[in-house]
Amino acid sequence: MPAADRLSSLLDPITLRLARTSLPARSREAMAALLLLLPARLRAWVEGDDQRLFLLRQGGDVALVAAGRRGDAALGTLPLDDASVLEQARERLDGSAVPRWLLLPVSQVLRRRLALPFAAESRLREVLAFELDRQTPFSADQVSYHGRVLARDPAAQQLDVELLVLPRTRLDAEVLALGTLGANLAGVDVIDSNGFRLGVNLLPEARRERRQDPVRRLNLALAAVAGVALFATLLLTLANRRDLRDDFRAKVEVATAEARQARVLRNQLQASAQAANFLAARRASRPTMLEVLDDLTRRIPDDTTLDKLVINDDNLVMVGHSSAAPALVALLQASPLLVEPALSGAVQADPRTGRDRFTLAARIAVKPSPEAADAPRP
Repeated sequence: MPAADRLSSLLDPITLRLARTSLPARSREAMAALLLLLPARLRAWVEGDDQRLFLLRQGGDVALVAAGRRGDAALGTLPLDDASVLEQARERLDGSAVPRWLLLPVSQVLRRRLALPFAAESRLREVLAFELDRQTPFSADQVSYHGRVLARDPAAQQLDVELLVLPRTRLDAEVLALGTLGANLAGVDVIDSNGFRLGVNLLPEARRERRQDPVRRLNLALAAVAGVALFATLLLTLANRRDLRDDFRAKVEVATAEARQARVLRNQLQASAQAANFLAARRASRPTMLEVLDDLTRRIPDDTTLDKLVINDDNLVMVGHSSAAPALVALLQASPLLVEPALSGAVQADPRTGRDRFTLAARIAVKPSPEAADAPRP
């Protein structure tokens, strides 16, 4: 795929999305408002005249109509049967930069209204080429056609398109009737019954004359100069900002180094304080081993013996023999040092000793910290 086609395929979705929004209309309104702020002469110089000369055949004569931004002006008529007059008019028109357009009445053009999907807008001419076989009795090589979008329906995702078809034989006959004026035409437009031009070009691309607009070239040169000046201003501003950035960055680096050193010292102080207070806080929040053993000694009855006592962090596990193992739970529930005592597993009778073998688990009660004790209770 050529680079131009690849670029066009990438830009077509963006163009379609912009066309479905109100951004193009608002841009045109903003540009028109900006042009109204300029003086009349400067505004006319910026906009350019965009002149066109339309040739409308009326029987044996051809009417000349000059069109521009200020409106249309009838210049007169020329007889088509006087070859010398047509030759003089052609020489004068060829010496000017005004393009010549042929203007045809709408009765000579076949018009069809079509409803097409949104995706067809980027390839409208190719889609209309396929529609020619269904909408007209002509093929694409027998006619010159043009399509214009009349409306867009975002809800239905459809386009309202008008297809205008002009047979090549009729076009050649109209151009031939103009004589020497029919040479070097820039386009063929259509005028409706109300006298308004449709704004289409039914002349084949290969037969259109290309003329350079001097005002457009001047505008492009001025735009290039303005762009260079703007770019130079941006570079100067960027250089000034870069100097300010470097100065500010140096100050920030100094302040950052000082803040980093202060942060390191603070972290070291906090780590030392936490390491010093951790063991003391942990010891203060839990009862000592002697306190737990003393409490168990006073609460466990004499008919109970312990074979194993394990204290792992906050968990306490006792394994032993007792004549009334279920009663140990109630005895240990009254202890302020133990929480949630319960038998773990089934109580098994030991025939050798005549007592029950049990496994009892509980949790060591943790004292609240001073901060938690001072917090308000709901």
